[in-house]
Amino acid sequence: MTKKMTITLEENLIDELSLLAQETGKKKAQVVREALQDYIDINAVTTTVQEYKMGMIESVSHKDVRDQLGL
Repeated sequence: MTKKMTITLEENLIDELSLLAQETGKKKAQVVREALQDYIDINAVTTTVQEYKMGMIESVSHKDVRDQLGL
């Protein structure tokens, strides 16, 4: 399900967005959706790495994962 949303962007960013959409053959909304999803994914990975470095989470070996999954 999608919802409509209105955002305000600088004119030069809109120009770059229009150019990228034209070059890739995608709609501007699709370019924005993909960029936003990439940003969210990168932020999640960055947060996880920071939590690991701070000792808030522990790593699990591949062997342990395979054993837990019965592989």
